[in-house]
Amino acid sequence: MPFSSRKRSRQRGYEILEFALMVCLLVPTFLWVFINGMNLIRLIQCNQICRDIGNLFMQGVDYSTYQAQQVAATLASGYGLQIGSSYTGSNRSNDTNGGSGWVILSEVMYVGSSACSALPSGTTCTNNGKYVYLMRVDFGNKSVLINGNSLQSAIGNPSAATFNSQGYVQNYLTDANAVATYAGNFITLGDTQVAYICETFFASPTLGFSAYPAGGITSRTFF
Repeated sequence: MPFSSRKRSRQRGYEILEFALMVCLLVPTFLWVFINGMNLIRLIQCNQICRDIGNLFMQGVDYSTYQAQQVAATLASGYGLQIGSSYTGSNRSNDTNGGSGWVILSEVMYVGSSACSALPSGTTCTNNGKYVYLMRVDFGNKSVLINGNSLQSAIGNPSAATFNSQGYVQNYLTDANAVATYAGNFITLGDTQVAYICETFFASPTLGFSAYPAGGITSRTFF
């Protein structure tokens, strides 16, 4: 038998082994790329939802009303934002629903000497030099978990402040509970300047497999 024929005979079956090894490497890689690509699309969509809801908030839409929250739920279609049964009037904290979405809308102001001058003479401006909430509304499901972790606003939690039904904070110049503790980490405002902030949380993407963002998507927009 010629030498080249004997060599080919000994090599028979190597191609199958090589192909099997390549498949073991390539299939998980292609799957990982596909899932990450789909989750990247979801991330872009969720960022756009956050911008759209926040833009309407900045333009004066009253999200304490059920009709406005319906608009937000429509914008977030497919992401599990539930707002519960219809109600009349205003509800600043419609956040005990089911679903996998939660939205927080905040209006924040920096307090300086000009802001403090609105107080009656002799009244201490407790929050001078701080960022304070003027308004805060949230809706959806505040119990949403991402990667097993509970969620909260990145700028603080004014739960102990006094609100009216539309979400406006009362006594924001003198109530220490109205301070947006971490707002200064994200924004820089001058005296009496205002920022509008939209934060959205959407848990449990359809595709996981340790892809980014695994477990859910958090978006934050400042206006």
